[in-house]
This record gives sequence, C-alpha cells and structure tokens, in this order.
Amino acid sequence: MLPGAETSDHRICWRFTHVDHEGPWGFDKVEPETLRWLFDRLGQLETMTVNEIFNRGDYPGKDYDVETIPNVEALDRLEQIGLADMTKIWCLRLQGEPRLYGFLHGHVFHIVWWDPKHEIWPSRLKHT
Repeated sequence: MLPGAETSDHRICWRFTHVDHEGPWGFDKVEPETLRWLFDRLGQLETMTVNEIFNRGDYPGKDYDVETIPNVEALDRLEQIGLADMTKIWCLRLQGEPRLYGFLHGHVFHIVWWDPKHEIWPSRLKHT
C-alpha cells in the first residue's frame, strides 16, 4: 500500500478531466521548471484537508460565485467548455500571483485553469 493512502480520502486530491487545454490559461504554456514547481506545490497541499485549505475564508483557498468573475473572457470560456452552469469556482493561491482555478466536489479539486499572472480574478492590491 502507498504510504498515506489509508487517509487520502480525508485530504484534498486532484482531477484533470476538465483542464481547459485550448483556452488562454491552459497548461500547454507552462515551462518545465514551473510545472515541476506546480506539482511540488500540489503535493504539499495534498497533506491538507479541504477544511484546512478552504474554510478559513482566506488563502490558500477561496471560492467565488461564478457569475461574479470579473474577467469576461473567463466567463465566456466557461460557456465554451460547458461549465457555465457551475455556481461556484474555487481558487488556490499558490504563491504571489499564480492561481489554480477549478471546481471542488467533496475533497476532489477538478482543475480547470492555470493563471500565473492573476488575470481571471485580478487583485486590487499589488503583488497578490
């Protein structure tokens, strides 16, 4: 048995079925060293439960109402990929600007977008 597998149902895990490969926030634009860093960061987050990540009301994880996404291109893209009927979108702040967006179902985070420049939901504060 894999170490830690017996408790993995209590911690966050990842699904990649809904990754938007064709849109502006796809993983095809990620450089190899960034991808390695991203997988290391996701591995670190796997030690945490959904409650530890999302129930503080602040980062590393937040949720937003889909209809309030300020980036019109992101809203249009959700329509194009058949996910516009979702009510909440979940965001993981991975460091400074980089964000990972997706949908949370139970303890499974369905990854949709990689947003390294914080364009989907831009902050009004510098460097966040």
